[in-house]
Amino acid sequence: MLISALQVTRYPLVGGPYTNTTIERPSWDVVEEELRAMHNWEKPLLWLCKDRDVGYENCMAVCGGSGVFHVQVADNDGNWFQAVDPHGSDQPVDVWLSDQGFTTKARYTWPVDKAVELVRWYFEHGTMEPRYAWE
Repeated sequence: MLISALQVTRYPLVGGPYTNTTIERPSWDVVEEELRAMHNWEKPLLWLCKDRDVGYENCMAVCGGSGVFHVQVADNDGNWFQAVDPHGSDQPVDVWLSDQGFTTKARYTWPVDKAVELVRWYFEHGTMEPRYAWE
């Protein structure tokens, strides 16, 4: 198994601190269920980590929910690459709404089924999906 930990970040709707839940050695079914249940305010972040500890290397971060997702991968040197939708525009899109939030260009966002495809490839191969551009 390539993924040692799945971290899920949640924010309460009424304010207050966020919480992180770590699921060790998650199955694909668990990862897909958590991904499809993401919400851009309440559950905006998932981390798929090759190492047990969540960090900024050897991992995939998925941000968003409610139909809009941003997918990026960090290599073992901590260099980040985000998946590029060749049909997307440079229009700003709000991806994460709670806490610090996150806005990016539409060309770096995906609908849920494409996000699932990108995440599944990483889950199974531990690399960026090669049929897509990453920058």
